Amino acid sequence: MNEAERRDLTSEGRDRRVRELSERVAEIEQRLIPTGLHVFGRATSDGECADLLRMVASFDRPDAGSRALPRLISEGLGASVSHPRTGASGEDQLRTRERVEAILREAISIFLREGETAACSWLESEANVGREASRPTFALLGEVRSRLRTNGELDSLVAALRGRYVEPGPGADIVQNPKVLPTGRNTHAVNPYGVPSDLAFARARHVVELLLERHVRERGALPRAMALVLWGLDNIKTQGEGVAQALWLLGVRPLRDSLNRVADVEPIPLGELGRPRIDVVMTVSGIFRDLFSPTVELLDRAVRRVAALDEPEEMNFVRGNVAAQAESGSCAFDEAATRVFSNAPGNYGANVNFMVADSVWEQDDALADLFVTRKCFAYGTDARGRRVEGREARAAMRRALSRVEATYQNIDSFEIGITDVDHYFEYLGGVSKAVEKSAEARPAIYLSDTLSREAKVRSLAETVRLETRAKTLNPKWYEGMLRHGYRGVAEIESRVTNTFGWSATADAVDGWVYTEVAETFVLDDVMLARLRALNPHSARALVGRLLEAAGRGFWQAEADVIERLREIFSELEDRIEGVA
Repeated sequence: MNEAERRDLTSEGRDRRVRELSERVAEIEQRLIPTGLHVFGRATSDGECADLLRMVASFDRPDAGSRALPRLISEGLGASVSHPRTGASGEDQLRTRERVEAILREAISIFLREGETAACSWLESEANVGREASRPTFALLGEVRSRLRTNGELDSLVAALRGRYVEPGPGADIVQNPKVLPTGRNTHAVNPYGVPSDLAFARARHVVELLLERHVRERGALPRAMALVLWGLDNIKTQGEGVAQALWLLGVRPLRDSLNRVADVEPIPLGELGRPRIDVVMTVSGIFRDLFSPTVELLDRAVRRVAALDEPEEMNFVRGNVAAQAESGSCAFDEAATRVFSNAPGNYGANVNFMVADSVWEQDDALADLFVTRKCFAYGTDARGRRVEGREARAAMRRALSRVEATYQNIDSFEIGITDVDHYFEYLGGVSKAVEKSAEARPAIYLSDTLSREAKVRSLAETVRLETRAKTLNPKWYEGMLRHGYRGVAEIESRVTNTFGWSATADAVDGWVYTEVAETFVLDDVMLARLRALNPHSARALVGRLLEAAGRGFWQAEADVIERLREIFSELEDRIEGVA
């Protein structure tokens, strides 16, 4: 406990901290996590789909004519389920939310056991929710449940191998778009000219407001420039929410043509916007570059249009930054306004993940330099309207990153988080490390989570802690992985390596994370025996990663713990080589 926390041990301060702790515990408890790997060709059981249905029921679905059950329940109870704030009503609001959550869980349970009619009747008697109000939602859940029981993956694979037709289906997260079910269909993406959708643009405004509020609260001012990571699959799943967030930060809105295609942008008047325009540096994935070529041009056009506006520089950070670069004589306006970067044509990935996984970097600058080397190719149009497709612009990228104060990315799926795959630290970690070198200061790093009922913006460190508690150290998660034997142990090791990646690129992992991982998976003799029997190679890699975290200064472990880890690593090596 630091000095500020000790001074805050008043009655009100204690109550506030208890509420905050309760919120964090509830957040972990309610987090939707996979409890095992997907088995190709196997349908989801009712026991596995209860939590998934609960999350599907937690959102309004205008296209299906259904409303979110938590909202209906709270209205029936005459209560509010808004986020608890400090103050007298905070504890009451927390109790209300817990009651709403308990009613929701029981309603889903009754629905699975007894069907739609019984669930509607129970909600009416328990929470004063009219049957006609809840029936469309339970009807939707019935369709989702039926589709979860259907799995055409094996049949579709055989059909594809024979060159036969495979029915198409949309690509998205099940909770965001239940129409992705049933599985086994030929996934299609979206029309790039439809990005961002009207819904995505509307949702993005609130997230951007939260993002800027968070930065002001932590850093004392709006960021003059931000670096955004845009992925192709992310924007497919969300119909362009990442793109919409970039447009909102710049203070422009998309314009549609007579065919309803997003064809241009127009500046939002400053009086309507209510804040300065934020400079945005966009690093886009190779898949985004290929699938969303019109969108890449749209983003570049948005930056250049904002930079050319006749507005005070204190209200238009894009104009101010571009003018400062151009006036310094270091580059012309055209290059100074370059803000969309990706790989060279035909290339993909930043490769920061490979450098970290293979432990082949000595200095942090190597990670930053690799990211810029791979992602410094400019896209858009020049001042004469000619297309720019992959022109190397290393100096322009470094100049743009040197003014960045915060980096940001969406989390786009319930199933995959920032420690599930290495691409998150490859991109967001990579650009953050590049900013740190170019700006000579560590940026604030944020991620948005719009997958829950209440959109949230978290710092990177907060997100790592949440995923560690909800998955890595959660017996429900790792026991679910261990049921898959060899592959399950590999998944556990991969998660530890991806967590380590956030230490390497952003120093965002608390020491207790490594301590708890060591105690849970390695220093527990029973667990170690299970890992060793199922997959000694991944078990050795996990121990080796813990030793590397300590060796690189990311984890200040006790000397006896390090010694024990070395002994275990040696024992595992002997076992693999047949010595023991």
